[in-house]
Amino acid sequence: MKEENSCSYFIRNIAHTIKCMQDKCLVHYGLTNQQARLLGEITRLSGKKKVFGRRDLEKLLNLKGPSVTSLLHGLEKKGLIETECSDKDARRKVLKPTDEGKKLIKHMDLVFEATENQLTDRLTLEEIDQFKEYLEVAFENMNE
Repeated sequence: MKEENSCSYFIRNIAHTIKCMQDKCLVHYGLTNQQARLLGEITRLSGKKKVFGRRDLEKLLNLKGPSVTSLLHGLEKKGLIETECSDKDARRKVLKPTDEGKKLIKHMDLVFEATENQLTDRLTLEEIDQFKEYLEVAFENMNE
């Protein structure tokens, strides 16, 4: 077991706390964390008017094709996304969030904002800027 002042101790416990906060919010909607992440990416990409497909989502979320397909079906059944055939290519599906899906994402954004506020509560603006820089480096390290 790692010492209580090691980075891994804090990372593990912060990650666990954030996951519990998310799960508590998601249970009301009958969603899993993965479904919420997928819905968030669909909302973000469709808001940018970006053309994307299942393979793009696989890469973004680091999931296999069948998993993404299953998650998409679950979101569609719950009425959080809708799929249409592309005007340019009938074989390609256009994914977009429904109004209900957009409402859920707005709610989750509030949860993340509250989490961020809790994480940075006793930090100065300068320390928050440093924290963001460290988080960005850590994120890049994890995605190499």
